[in-house]
Amino acid sequence: MKVVEIFDSIDGEGIRTGQPVTFIRLAGCNLRCSYCDTVYSLFGEETPCEYTEMTVEEIASKVNKNYKKITLTGGEPLINTESSELVNRLTEMGCEVNIETNGAVDITEFLNNIKFKDGLFFTIDYKLPSSGMTEKMLWNNFLNLRPCDVIKFVAGSDEDIKLTIDIVKKLKEVYSKMPHIFIGAVYGMLDARYLVDIILKEPSLAEARFQVQLHKIIWDPDERGV
Repeated sequence: MKVVEIFDSIDGEGIRTGQPVTFIRLAGCNLRCSYCDTVYSLFGEETPCEYTEMTVEEIASKVNKNYKKITLTGGEPLINTESSELVNRLTEMGCEVNIETNGAVDITEFLNNIKFKDGLFFTIDYKLPSSGMTEKMLWNNFLNLRPCDVIKFVAGSDEDIKLTIDIVKKLKEVYSKMPHIFIGAVYGMLDARYLVDIILKEPSLAEARFQVQLHKIIWDPDERGV
């Protein structure tokens, strides 16, 4: 597997914000978001990427046994054909795995290859218009989530906020028990207080949670391995 970095830190976003975890960042992504903050994990003719080839067992040996919490990220981890094998190994070890995925890879197909489904949850990103990747979203992904899963919206404009509200309303018509909804602002693009004011006033977002990228507050926003 093509591994960009493995490191211990606190989770900076989502349902485990502030908890110690081991990050496993894989190389490669099928999207090119306008505000991508992990360009170093992409590869292609225009984007050279440094990575280390590692086996599943080599990666598993790097997990911090004190935490046994993993955030598998990228890039886009699900484009790697061995990701299901890695997740199966990690859950066999008793780890809880958070898979950060971009909404443009079929998660149901991936989940069918996982033995211990209770050992993982998805944090799936709905790419809004400011990302330039909205048309790549697979709507079926967002219709087949479990209550333990997370949908993340990262807004950079009023257009993004409007679509977020529309999507949440549509999902509420589908689910008897919603996945967790997290909403944040694109770092440096949208005022966080403005977004919070909208969340407080919009009835459909009453159960949503506002988030900041905690790691960008604690450390330099461009620092790696944190």
